[in-house]
Amino acid sequence: MDKRRLLGWLAFLGVAGLLALLPEFFPQEAEPLAVAPRSRPAVAPDEQTATQPESRALRSVASSRAVPQADLFAARSWRAPPARRPLDAAPAKAAALTPPAPSAAPPLPFEFIGRLDDSVRLRVFLLRGDHLHTVQAGDVIDGTYRVEKVAADELTFVYLPLKQTQTLSVGDNP
Repeated sequence: MDKRRLLGWLAFLGVAGLLALLPEFFPQEAEPLAVAPRSRPAVAPDEQTATQPESRALRSVASSRAVPQADLFAARSWRAPPARRPLDAAPAKAAALTPPAPSAAPPLPFEFIGRLDDSVRLRVFLLRGDHLHTVQAGDVIDGTYRVEKVAADELTFVYLPLKQTQTLSVGDNP
């Protein structure tokens, strides 16, 4: 039984190898990607001028018979496409949507948490939302606020976009 099984496997692998190598010995011609236009009989020169518009129409029909180059992954929807707006209305509407530049700085978004005074420098802990900032005099926070001065009872900030000074009262906590 063992020899029979071995011969069966050898026959199977031999046939599989032949099938794999078969296309190498018989190359197939590549299929054309587009349908070629049909050849038309030769037209006499006097007939050519008379049928010139018709030949243009025939050429456009022949080219439309070629394989279409459609976008296979284009979005498809049953809804009608939105109406196009005139180009003149778009800049005016965009200008109306831009907010005017603020004339005053917004209120300070920081909450004083505490301070740490070691012999080298005085650091202050500020909370903005869920983010804790550890700052000292001269630091810039998020590119919008700069800490100017750290005093015992207040912090002085500069709102950088408008160069306005604001203060945050921290109480008299030593």
